[in-house]
Amino acid sequence: MKERRYGLGEVILPGVGLISLTLLVLRTWPDIGGVFATVAHSLRLENWVILGLAAGILLLGHVLRAARTKVPIDNVRPSTIKSQFHSLAIGYFFNIVLPLRIGEVVRSFLVARKLHISFLYTLLAVILERLIDVILVATAFLGFSLVLGRAGNTALSIAAVIVILTSLGLIGMFVLLVRENSVILRVAWKLSSLLNTSLQNRVRFKIWSVIFGFQRFFRRRGQLLRYALLVGASWGCYVLAAILTAITIFPALDWTETVVAAATPYAVVSPSIDSAAPALYLQGVDAFMMEIGALQGQEVTTFAAATWLVLNAPIFMIGLFALFFVNIRRSDSLVPVRTHPNNVYMNKLGRDEDISQQFPMFLETYFQRQRLSQVLHKLEVSGNISLVRFFKGGSNAVTVLVLANGELYVKKLVPLKDAAALKMQHDWLSDRGSLSQLVSVLREDKADEYYAIDLEYRPLSVSLFDYLHERPLVDGTRMLSTVWSYLFANVYQVGDLQEYSGERDAYVKTRLIDRVRAAAESHGELACAMRYEQIVVNGRLLDNFDRVISRIQNTEAAWGDLAMYQGSATIHGDLTVDNILVDMATGDPLIIDPDPSPDNQVCGPVIDFARHMQSLQFGYECLNEDESGVPLTLVGDGPPEIIYRDRRSARYAELADYVTTEIMTNHLSGPEQRSVLFYAGLCFGRMMTHRVVINPTNALKYYGVCVAALNGFLDQYEVSQD
Repeated sequence: MKERRYGLGEVILPGVGLISLTLLVLRTWPDIGGVFATVAHSLRLENWVILGLAAGILLLGHVLRAARTKVPIDNVRPSTIKSQFHSLAIGYFFNIVLPLRIGEVVRSFLVARKLHISFLYTLLAVILERLIDVILVATAFLGFSLVLGRAGNTALSIAAVIVILTSLGLIGMFVLLVRENSVILRVAWKLSSLLNTSLQNRVRFKIWSVIFGFQRFFRRRGQLLRYALLVGASWGCYVLAAILTAITIFPALDWTETVVAAATPYAVVSPSIDSAAPALYLQGVDAFMMEIGALQGQEVTTFAAATWLVLNAPIFMIGLFALFFVNIRRSDSLVPVRTHPNNVYMNKLGRDEDISQQFPMFLETYFQRQRLSQVLHKLEVSGNISLVRFFKGGSNAVTVLVLANGELYVKKLVPLKDAAALKMQHDWLSDRGSLSQLVSVLREDKADEYYAIDLEYRPLSVSLFDYLHERPLVDGTRMLSTVWSYLFANVYQVGDLQEYSGERDAYVKTRLIDRVRAAAESHGELACAMRYEQIVVNGRLLDNFDRVISRIQNTEAAWGDLAMYQGSATIHGDLTVDNILVDMATGDPLIIDPDPSPDNQVCGPVIDFARHMQSLQFGYECLNEDESGVPLTLVGDGPPEIIYRDRRSARYAELADYVTTEIMTNHLSGPEQRSVLFYAGLCFGRMMTHRVVINPTNALKYYGVCVAALNGFLDQYEVSQD
């Protein structure tokens, strides 16, 4: 048989417990001896029998408490009452030997480690349980005081009210968190932003998963009812045990005095942070009963000693014994059967693996209360999906990889106001469902808050960006050639080269000029930059937006080329490198995320090439990865300056040259080849209204690239004229 190796925690915990017990005994031994002497001197055999029965009933209450804790924990991962009671007993042991209710933390740690679930969720479940207990005790005290006519002591009544209000305040804060209060989430987002990226993601994931877990718990009425019944049953046992003890010590009391006596131990213990100190407990019981005008004298001391033993001795001995059988490793019977490698994502409160770094953009947008992230959260809470990956997008859509019913698929969501555009994408893909190198659409999904489409997921696919940068150049050029050959053979319906001056005029005005000016209305630095005739972008003096547009429109050859293109009713519309994958199982490209919007008045392969060069020529994906702020610099009366990090890779530069010289020349006319630079700049300009919203601090970067591309387009004609 293989010898079991003990973990560090399984050695440290008993050691800390024994040291704490030794210190407690040394500190309170005279008081403990006094307790035993008091009960030994005052009680007869039949009294001990009743006390034993009371202790047994009290332990039954603890078993019911363990079952009560089990209810919210089972919402995460099933456990056993035996395991919960084992942790509960050890928690009580540490509550006895240490102050500040440290045992509740130990208990939560043991449960979380055994089950491999969230410690924060477990701790909050235990804290909530204790706050409910405190409210019950304090409310019962006030109620009994009023009913029994013993409410005369203002100090105790005020203390009870303060305890109730404090506990309700803490529960209220907890409820606000679970209900996703915007202020609390904003504070959590701000504070976590001070941490490094890894810790930031971990903290946000823990808080989000706790919200997710308790929302799931509170949605299930059957669990709430079972929890409430167990609260009542456990406290019924506690009260019965106290009544039996009171009857044993005070056989001559009437029923009202018996009730007061029975309530006394819990009224003393519940708010205490050092309930195991015998002297403090005895003093508390004596003072409480004296102040409410119930009983005084030796019988009270005997009652206090007896209740101290009943409350502490049995569970202390069980906890001490259990301490030597601590196993914080989850048993094999609790290991979930994994039918799919991504099943770890099914339970966001599980801690089998650290997945906190998988959702940085989702966590960022969720804590900022962005609508679609809230929708995803609701879908996760309801059990409809499990989020596996959150893809960063450049539009109002959110794209995620989800797991549902054992199936992995991509879900793309938009607000209802943007449903029409996504619906067109669904229809475009559905009409071309037979094309193997276009992603297949599975279904569409419409609800009150969103419209979504579900797309196939090929697990062996990788991004074209990674493929191009990790494989030899020859593999990259082959893959790009395959993409374009497939589009021209299967997607495009290319017509003859014609002049489309009306389409050009409308496209440039609505998709470029109007978009940039609209963005400037909500972005002060952009508006300021556009007031100048010239601008410096990364050290190059360029004609600014309005001036370069005017010069292009007044340059007959340039403006004429923009109207000359091969039309096609079917283009992809957004063929950046981001929207191409490589299916490693087949070695073929997989084209995703088309944009068949009718707003693309210029509709021909030249637009897809412009989108492609937006990536290769201008490093679109690299620009998106850098969230650094890009301010506008003003120096005296000179032109404004925009400086950003141009992170376009050397591989992109090689591939841009290949596409320009080898692929474009095979598929585009001369005017179209020259127009690609302009339309690439237009692509950057048309996104400005979106960029000034999602990250206004670096929107000027995209404006600078737009202006540089437009100047580059015009340079072609000036060079040729020279």
